[in-house]
Amino acid sequence: MNRSRTVLTAISLLSMLYATTVSAQQQRSPWSFNIDGGVAHQSDADLKDGDGSFAVDRWFVGAGVNFSWDRRTSLGVAIGGGRSIYDFDDLTAIGDGEPWDTIEDSRISLPGRFGFGDNGAVFIIPTLRMNGEKGASNSDSRTWGIFGAVTWRLNEDLTIGPGIGVFSRLEDGTKVFPVLAIDWNISDRWNLSTGRGLASSQGPGLTLSYKLNEAWSLGVAGRYENNEFRLDDKGVAPGGIGRDQSIPLVFRAELRPSKKLGLAAFVGVEMSGKLKLKDSMGNLIEESKYDPAMLFGATFEYRF
Repeated sequence: MNRSRTVLTAISLLSMLYATTVSAQQQRSPWSFNIDGGVAHQSDADLKDGDGSFAVDRWFVGAGVNFSWDRRTSLGVAIGGGRSIYDFDDLTAIGDGEPWDTIEDSRISLPGRFGFGDNGAVFIIPTLRMNGEKGASNSDSRTWGIFGAVTWRLNEDLTIGPGIGVFSRLEDGTKVFPVLAIDWNISDRWNLSTGRGLASSQGPGLTLSYKLNEAWSLGVAGRYENNEFRLDDKGVAPGGIGRDQSIPLVFRAELRPSKKLGLAAFVGVEMSGKLKLKDSMGNLIEESKYDPAMLFGATFEYRF
């Protein structure tokens, strides 16, 4: 069974679980359910260290079930999956013109929140992920990771605290990086918060938003992307590793017609991009930086 079919089956099972739970509850249920997803397109980006260019189309969909004991304590299960379809031109210097093609991404995580004291909270999100080129071995594409953060609600407008991300890599080694968890109402309309990207890869970014009215808001979001994936056994680096690193900075317009539904569109630029191609032992074969590229897309979120 391929990754996409596995993800869609899991989403269906989560939907059935939620429907069963709702039908059994006469009062307000401690269970909640969400579906989210999005699409994005990166325009042609020229390689800086050789000839050629490439473009990327991405899509992702996910679902989750969450149980809340109270407003500060909850535990959930979230699953998701999608694809990144790379289109290299015939002259691309890296990987003899096509280092990789379609990358499949699937993951499952267990987000938890636990309150302590009067204003403190601990967030823990362990994640198991499979990220590999279509046809690559699932076991060879598997990595794990965990986010953890401790926050304090200093007042009605500011919640902040330090965090850390720890992720295994397809090659030997573990990546550790700091995370800032923040939700700050700077004024009645301005907010600075920890935000997510499309199919958040590793680590949340930051979003500065301005509330136009009860339904519309505008914002600027940035993050660091580091997508690593296992390659199949038929390409220029059989069983090797591909990596796409960048810093996307986008302008967002979000519509929330209700508390349950959120729709957003974004446009921006992907900067500081770099592609890497490694063999199955993790040895670098080729790498190239690439020029800034236009990035645009849309996302949705629905909560029950």
